[in-house]
Amino acid sequence: MMEIISDPVAEKNFIPVSKIVISHHGTRDVVASLAKVSGASSPKLLMNSSPASPGSLPGILETMTIEQVRDFNPEVVVIPIGSTEPHGPHLPYGTDLFIAEAVTGEAVRLANAENARVLRLPALPISNNVNFKKFPFACRIRVETLMALLKDLVDFVCEEGVRKIVIVNCHGGNDAILASLRQSYDQHQNRAFVCLCHSCSFSDGAYDGFFNDGSPHAGDFETSMIYAIKPELIVENKLKPSKMNQPAISRLGKPGVDWVRPWHVLMSESYSGNPELASSEKGRQFLDICAAGMAKFLIELSREPWHEQFPYPPQSGGNI
Repeated sequence: MMEIISDPVAEKNFIPVSKIVISHHGTRDVVASLAKVSGASSPKLLMNSSPASPGSLPGILETMTIEQVRDFNPEVVVIPIGSTEPHGPHLPYGTDLFIAEAVTGEAVRLANAENARVLRLPALPISNNVNFKKFPFACRIRVETLMALLKDLVDFVCEEGVRKIVIVNCHGGNDAILASLRQSYDQHQNRAFVCLCHSCSFSDGAYDGFFNDGSPHAGDFETSMIYAIKPELIVENKLKPSKMNQPAISRLGKPGVDWVRPWHVLMSESYSGNPELASSEKGRQFLDICAAGMAKFLIELSREPWHEQFPYPPQSGGNI
């Protein structure tokens, strides 16, 4: 476990100069940088034949009308997965869900501003929490149910004619399930390309420049993200450090041996780390980095034509 920084004032003002930081003031700067990477001379908004309704967001399915959806003709579909579970006395149960919605929503918006065609489905608010049962209303469905639900969603997207599907996970309890699920998909049999990533997968190592309290749950990182997304839901007078319990068998506390950790024993207060280190500035900057990186990936995925060898270059001849 990494050492917790004990100076919250210094941490609140910390900006990692060794990392590329995108200011939350500069949405146009993010789009411009994407345009430079993609070769576009200037940022262009995705134009649909149906006018946008007030508040609608091109590519965010739950905000669109039926005419906008029909005209959209997506090339890629994003399926975010969150969770609804305890995050200590200071953060809301919907922390994972809110982060999943914020990162994927901004990534899709940025990608579509560069004429990608990416459609995001509503984020799943309930997933796997079998080790949270001792906490009240830690929402959960069975492992088999989650796998069946995601298989159904992928089948439904394929029936809509979309062959590129990105599942974005924002809850650690789903990792092993999604890895097994991935192995059940065959892009040639199902005529689809399905890939898995995390909401932070495209931060390119920036995480350690922002957060170093070693918390896997409701510490500096998640508290900073909620400060940037829904600050009104943070109970600030409950911000204090909390330690994780360590197993008596030392090897179980190290990577390489997987087991289901009972969360009420691991973290009696349902969180660990030092949320006092959190700030909205860190959360906003890191969110922007994650979203911009994911947007670049979605742009490439959207623009690469579909063929039998996707995502590899098409073969000119011979047998595969």
